[in-house]
Amino acid sequence: MLLWFDKIKEQFLQEYDRWFLWVPVLFGVGILLYFALPVEPSIWLTLGVVEALILAAILLRHNIHALGILAVFGVMILGFANVQLKAVYLAKRPILTENIDKIYLRGRIVSLDYNSRGNQRVVLDNLEDFDEQPLNLGQIRVSLGYGTEPLKSGQCIEFVGKIMPLPAPSLPGGYQFDRKSFFEGLRASGYSISRALPVACHEAPSLRDKFGYLIDRIREAIVAKIDRVLPPDEAGITAAIVAGERGKMSQELTNNYRDSGLAHFLSISGLHMSMLAGLMFFLVRFIMALIPALALRGDSKRPAAVLAIVMSLIYLLISGAEIPTQRAFIMTFIVLLGVLFARRAISMKTIAWAALIVLIIAPEAVVGASFQMSFAAVVALIAFYEKYAGALQRFLRGPSVDEPSLAAKVLRGVWVYVVGIIVSDLIASLATLPFAIYHFNRVALYTSLANLLAGPIIGLIIMPFVLVALLLMPFGFEAWALQLVGFGVGLVNDITVWVASLPEAALQVFSLPAWGLALIVLGGLWLALWTCSWRKWGFVLIFIGFLSLFTVRSPDMLVNDDGSLIALKDNSGELVILPVRGKNFDKKVWLEKNADEKISAAESRKLRRIYQGKDTYPQWLDLQCDKKFCFYKNRIKIIKGGKIEIDGKALNMVDSLGAAVYLHKKGAEIKTVRAYCGCRLWNCY
Repeated sequence: MLLWFDKIKEQFLQEYDRWFLWVPVLFGVGILLYFALPVEPSIWLTLGVVEALILAAILLRHNIHALGILAVFGVMILGFANVQLKAVYLAKRPILTENIDKIYLRGRIVSLDYNSRGNQRVVLDNLEDFDEQPLNLGQIRVSLGYGTEPLKSGQCIEFVGKIMPLPAPSLPGGYQFDRKSFFEGLRASGYSISRALPVACHEAPSLRDKFGYLIDRIREAIVAKIDRVLPPDEAGITAAIVAGERGKMSQELTNNYRDSGLAHFLSISGLHMSMLAGLMFFLVRFIMALIPALALRGDSKRPAAVLAIVMSLIYLLISGAEIPTQRAFIMTFIVLLGVLFARRAISMKTIAWAALIVLIIAPEAVVGASFQMSFAAVVALIAFYEKYAGALQRFLRGPSVDEPSLAAKVLRGVWVYVVGIIVSDLIASLATLPFAIYHFNRVALYTSLANLLAGPIIGLIIMPFVLVALLLMPFGFEAWALQLVGFGVGLVNDITVWVASLPEAALQVFSLPAWGLALIVLGGLWLALWTCSWRKWGFVLIFIGFLSLFTVRSPDMLVNDDGSLIALKDNSGELVILPVRGKNFDKKVWLEKNADEKISAAESRKLRRIYQGKDTYPQWLDLQCDKKFCFYKNRIKIIKGGKIEIDGKALNMVDSLGAAVYLHKKGAEIKTVRAYCGCRLWNCY
């Protein structure tokens, strides 16, 4: 035992230069602990823990081992306190607690985008009622319709609408939209039931707000120019990669990108930022090389790096500054700083600093798919090339030739490109696979093929002319460049259609349990961040984490918060949703989370006959109904109108916010949405 301990201690000390890499990990663990709590913690208790750690550090200041342990807990509590302080600050503005079916609203547009139907969607602040009295609601997001004319950020509008509380998860383990909206500053959502009309604003915006409105109007102008030049499908994708506006893409096109493995191209991240910054860097150097007076006076790298940073910052602002874009900008900024000061910048420490900065600014990002997948891919790629870059380079170089022919050089270049794309895509795909399973329940099988085909188009046509179009837009000469971008996007669209149509292009799978994902993440970090032999223990954690998939069981029944939507498991283990109009989003989420498909038209007709009490199909679904009741497996009584009894006991659906029911021989296990999401600042009123 002592030998094992001494060996572990020896390897830990050898990894001295890698200790810092665990700082953002520990900081993130503290944030996750805050989100995992079932009830809101006291801010005074957190302060007490901080003071206790400080006191312990003072008392144990001569014990280096104790200080190390305290430092670990200290970083974790800093992450916990950081997100708690942000939540407490955001909670100052009240959250809407009940539906308001009809209300007159007047407010200022903070930001504007488009929903999945292509309608304008606005975030409003400074809300007033018909009598011009302030409504203490904070910011709300509203979808507009009824022929509303195009609007701009900073405008004030009035309309009649319906507003609702922030949506809770639709099932235990579902995505917490209310938490996400809360940290975005939103307090309600809704839609207009009248035309929205521009009106005069009563108060002048602050200087900060004016800057935000200016950026949003630039984004809106860019999207408008793209729409004027390109057809809808090309315009939707181009708007996504240039301005971060993904609301104009058709659902079919979005599905094709997802199932082909090219969905990452729609989210502005390291791919786009690095390409744009690199192109700007080399463009400036090329122009300076053409001017002898500039080329001979100094190193062109420094001014090229400065202008590349400026271009990256502009791209960050006009793209909406989402989490992957923030991470990409921070890393690009650090790399270009390395160029300015002649330092090596691409390393694991770069990504560690980027992660820490993002978590300090937006701690809620740690529970989001964007943060998790973008950082997982980059960490895995850096770790791989740290260890195997030399071996891969020797493999790609092949046998040495004194003077290779031009054909040999071209073939070698193609070979290096193909292998580089396949290796990088394989590593990134494996790194993001657990998160794709956990968040989206879907795995694209031909992602390497899609990236191999689309990579040259993205790198040689789309992104270079995106840069040219952005540089020409202030002068109004961007049309030809946008047309070339659209040409490239059209080719990529065709690739996604073909790849997504291949047999079994995408698999629907069960969602990983949270504890399984945690083990995989810990194992992956252990493998990537350490360099000594003990790093291999990460494979064990990853293996156990994936085994957790075998512990997942689909529920026998799912029910929403008012009993209007119910799903039952048929004899083959597939979920069948009882006939009800509307609630299409909840239906889609339920089926995806349980790796099921929508029933066929024939099965739908059978189900309606069962529900109406006209027939039974016990070989398919153990459900019997009459005009008032349905009985499932003779244990669940469904009272048409919104009540459910399980083994003779009533299910309190309102307090539970919805539930998943698992039937056992000796009873029933009920997992509620309330137990899953707890009672927190964003969901307890």
